[in-house]
Amino acid sequence: MIISKDLFIFGEQDYLKLLRDSRKRDMGRPVTRPDGPTGKTRPMDLHFTGLSVSVGKRALLNEVSGVVQPGEILAVMGPSGSGKTTLLNAISGRLPLESGTIHLNGELLNKKLRRKICYVLQHDVFFPDLTLKQTLVYTALLRLPESMSYNDKMQHVNHIIEILDLQRCQDTIIGDGLRRGLSGGEKKRANIACELLTNPALLLLDEPTSGLDSSTAHSLMTTLKNYARQENKTVVLTVHQPSSQIFYMFDRLLLLCNGQTAYFGDTKKVVDFFKHIGLPIEPHYNPADFILEQVKGTAETQGRIITAYRETRSDPDLAEQLLMAVGVGGTTSTSTIYENYLDGLHVSNLDPAQPPSPTADYTCQGNEWHLTSPSSPTRSVELRLTIEKGVPCVYNKITKEEEDSGRSSWSDNQSHASHSTQASSGCHSSPAEFHWDESTKWPTSFWTQFKVLSRRNFTVTRPRMLSRLNWIQTLGLGLMSGLLWFRVDRKEETLTNIQGWMFFSTTYWMLFALFGALSSFPSEQEVIKKERQSGAYRLSAYYMAKMVGELPLIITLPAVYHIISYPMLAVDFFSPGTFVIQLGFLLLNTVVAQSAGLFIGAACMDLEVSITISALYTLASQLFGGFLSTSIPAWMEWMRYFSLVHYAFQNMQIVEFNPNSPVRCAEKNSRFDACVNGADEIPPDAILAASGGTGFPLWANTLLLLSFLFVFRVLGYMVLRYFRRPR
Repeated sequence: MIISKDLFIFGEQDYLKLLRDSRKRDMGRPVTRPDGPTGKTRPMDLHFTGLSVSVGKRALLNEVSGVVQPGEILAVMGPSGSGKTTLLNAISGRLPLESGTIHLNGELLNKKLRRKICYVLQHDVFFPDLTLKQTLVYTALLRLPESMSYNDKMQHVNHIIEILDLQRCQDTIIGDGLRRGLSGGEKKRANIACELLTNPALLLLDEPTSGLDSSTAHSLMTTLKNYARQENKTVVLTVHQPSSQIFYMFDRLLLLCNGQTAYFGDTKKVVDFFKHIGLPIEPHYNPADFILEQVKGTAETQGRIITAYRETRSDPDLAEQLLMAVGVGGTTSTSTIYENYLDGLHVSNLDPAQPPSPTADYTCQGNEWHLTSPSSPTRSVELRLTIEKGVPCVYNKITKEEEDSGRSSWSDNQSHASHSTQASSGCHSSPAEFHWDESTKWPTSFWTQFKVLSRRNFTVTRPRMLSRLNWIQTLGLGLMSGLLWFRVDRKEETLTNIQGWMFFSTTYWMLFALFGALSSFPSEQEVIKKERQSGAYRLSAYYMAKMVGELPLIITLPAVYHIISYPMLAVDFFSPGTFVIQLGFLLLNTVVAQSAGLFIGAACMDLEVSITISALYTLASQLFGGFLSTSIPAWMEWMRYFSLVHYAFQNMQIVEFNPNSPVRCAEKNSRFDACVNGADEIPPDAILAASGGTGFPLWANTLLLLSFLFVFRVLGYMVLRYFRRPR
């Protein structure tokens, strides 16, 4: 049998029980209820070996190893900057490894296995306007399998709410710094609830008790502890400075110091470990505070702790030292070692009529301890304790005759060595007892994601776009502009007034839509990043849903404004066709401006920078729009072709100034040649030429506006797809 010495310092015999069937393997551990909303989930063992992560020349993690079993909580402790969050990011696959391996149930971490991991971030990231129940419902509809019915998903949401004791606040909005909502502890549990919806086998939590008072933190950890045991989940969390009550809730402890392992093993034995190396704890002292003070001490103390831990792992000189590391204590004969070990194995395939001989052959060869004891005249059992740095758990039971023939009666290899190493040692991973459906990359179809995200985006964006202040502003501005240009006569003297209303309407709603869209992606950045990292949906589904979900919101206020102000001008109001077409071009210009704002906001992600760029572009669009300046220098004329206002303004004039609704010439001093030559009405082409028009027809201006819309939308998607990809 090959066992790393790290196995012994865990401090319990659970890791030595190599049971021969799955029923014994699960004995004494809680199992997931088969009648739960998502059915039974396969428990997941986590083993990580020799993890090293560097940024530039700085080593963030250096040869960190550990193991945690289903139903257990592994706490990662250490001072700030010791690599706690880096380790979680590495385990979740979000950081590339310089060296080391991560295995889940004996299988190397891959994209499929990452879907079985949930990562609860330290900062609670939500849409503040949604209630807790809405947040969980949308998460369930996106991340639970398509095969589940809507009722089953809602049942699962209620199940999670009940488990985490969130019934009282399920109809409360999440809230933020400006809006009162959930408390800190409720937000933390809501964050965990969103991840538990997918029924993951491995939970990673980054500082779940950060920012909580002691009572709330203890309540949260009690909930996590009960959930891990009842649902047979594997939990890994980082914690900075827990209370003594919380500290002893952890089954395993991984203590980091400057990216290196200072201790890994049973939480209850860490105090004995420090006492053994000459660092005893004072009476009635919080052990968490004590060990953190030690690892934050002088360089000499830090080196002393790390060296002691490494010696505990790698010293094969004396069996007595190994026994002290195990916690047996004292000097014990090799036969006692063997007997105690077999007692822990509960191996029933040995012949009960032939109990193990009390005499065992115990020799050391290199870094392997060989214990050979005859169990029958023809069979013997050899136990090899490989004390090897960086291989925390590799174990096999091999009978002598099977070893000679190259066969093993059974194996349950949890090695973190490479596949080639496993092959050379005759080890292999245990077969999966449950089959996961990995035929599809996403939990739901594109159409389902699109529908759910459209509905959620509409719900989230509506309070911002259709706020009470925006309604007051729109209604007031519509009345004000209608009164200012009330009953304008259609004659040359008031021509600029009619053009002024069209230009003002076009530029105002361009500014409203563009600047309003600048914060759209940045405000959702953290939520979308978290959801994309968890594989909840396709970026294309999110982007399309955002475009469609916000469309009715972005056109509502301009439509209301137009309905109020345009009739008050008495500008051909009795022509429904003209009224509708004018409204259509106003809304098209608004949507194009929103597209530009979305692109700039996604490209910059910094509000100050995006406002500066947008101000420059919109002011230039107004200057070259054809109303403020009609005499543009020849070398600057090309800039008008990039003006959004120009094409919308020209289209509105083409529709308004038509032969069926002419503008009368001035009685004297007319500036139009046709009027000077005796005409009574100003030709529409002359009006367009006087406003610096390009001469493009209506369809060409419309096509160019649609081209702007398409280009800005595509550029926005490309930025999110290739430059804002979550790391």
